[in-house]
Amino acid sequence: MRSSTVDYKQRAVEQWTADPCGPAAADLAGLLRGRRAYAPFMAGALDYEGARGLNVLDVGCGQGIDLCEYALAGATVTGIDLTPRHVELARKHLAQLGLEGTVVEGDAEGLPFPDDTFDRVSSNGVLHHTPDFPRALAEIHRVLRGGGRATIIVYNRDSGHYWLNQFLISGVLQGQLLRERTMENVLSRNVEISSIGARPLVRAYSRKKLRHLLATAGFRDLTVTPSPFQLAEVCLTRYMPRRIRARLSSLPVGWYLTARGRK
Repeated sequence: MRSSTVDYKQRAVEQWTADPCGPAAADLAGLLRGRRAYAPFMAGALDYEGARGLNVLDVGCGQGIDLCEYALAGATVTGIDLTPRHVELARKHLAQLGLEGTVVEGDAEGLPFPDDTFDRVSSNGVLHHTPDFPRALAEIHRVLRGGGRATIIVYNRDSGHYWLNQFLISGVLQGQLLRERTMENVLSRNVEISSIGARPLVRAYSRKKLRHLLATAGFRDLTVTPSPFQLAEVCLTRYMPRRIRARLSSLPVGWYLTARGRK
């Protein structure tokens, strides 16, 4: 079990060293525009403006897009990431905007912070890559102050993208499930496109499972909300009648789940 964990974490470092996470862009302004265009729901889900004056930790901060948004809104920000390249880029992007913040290299499964340190903890599109998700949630709960809020965004198993693109088209019609044997392996092959074939761990969670994991970690006042469905998430939508596309757009089957809970 230990060797498997080390392997998956090393794959993650290799993946995001070669291909840093986030929209492809040559500059920070492009990164911020790209995120806002790709996932407009995230600003509300992560509640940047509501973090003014708070001490915020971003677990798996990537290139620092959310750190910058929180800092621009007036939060005191700390970021942590497993990939040294991400740490370097996040520090660079904060500096480019003249923003202050602390960014450290580290593991979500063993956060290097004292108990009861942060008012908010966010983790956006990260913990579906960590081998021990319950341990990471326990660590987030530990470093939150009493009454503090965590916001966790992960891939949604009950989404159009999962069932149509990944399961039906890639898994069944293209035969990947026969070769890869599990949907985790199919997702690892397809979801995080890698220029070096790193294939990091990729999992997707149902609303019920995600709620259970957060409750087990000790969080209360839980909500788990799917992101709005975007037609671009499913390749077959271009061939569907307009009324079916309109119906799909109203369904809670987007590719992301946002979970919120308090300590």
